[in-house]
Amino acid sequence: IKIILAEPEEMDDAKRSKDAGELLGHRPGAILNSCADALKTTLGPNTWPIIRDQVDDIITVSEIDILRATKLVWERLKICVEPSAAVAVACALGHTFAAKYKADETMVNIGVMLSGGNVDMC
Repeated sequence: IKIILAEPEEMDDAKRSKDAGELLGHRPGAILNSCADALKTTLGPNTWPIIRDQVDDIITVSEIDILRATKLVWERLKICVEPSAAVAVACALGHTFAAKYKADETMVNIGVMLSGGNVDMC
């Protein structure tokens, strides 16, 4: 089993932390304006060791891909998820994931965790 996380490109503290091997916050001066607003928080001292030790990779996705994935889940799966949950779907459907994790005899299935229904439809 591989554990791959996803996060918005503009809020990539987990990816940068994993790549650097140390806990990092948001980029100085970063504009935290994402449709995936539940992911604006940063890793902390309790979550960082889990990410550092248990996660195999972290892939970032664009805002447009997050919105497309949210719409896809709503329309095709008929599940109300917030955009933060659709980040994982955007990752699984994206070019980066496809290039890094090609389907073969060792990987034939993937699982995506969906959560959250905190959506204002107005």
